[in-house]
Amino acid sequence: MNDRGDHRRALTWRDQALKNFGVWLAVYPSVLLFSYGFEWLDIDVPLWLEILISTAITVPLISHIAVPMVEKRLAHAKGESPAELMHQEADQAEGGRDG
Repeated sequence: MNDRGDHRRALTWRDQALKNFGVWLAVYPSVLLFSYGFEWLDIDVPLWLEILISTAITVPLISHIAVPMVEKRLAHAKGESPAELMHQEADQAEGGRDG
């Protein structure tokens, strides 16, 4: 039982590794597609500008689409809601139980 009086399981190292891997599965292809897109469209810009443009699009896509999808799937696999999963992460960030 935690400080709030409910019985949530701690987010384990495995859970966090699965979440990180799921996010990476979204990041890698999107960055790769942007890189190939610049090349295919024959857009000749400095590398720093290519990275700036690709991350300006990729980061919001990841944070608003990929992360919620990964969290939803992970929570479903644990038999919990995404909100419960986020509470577990918050508890651990506040110095709660270790995974």
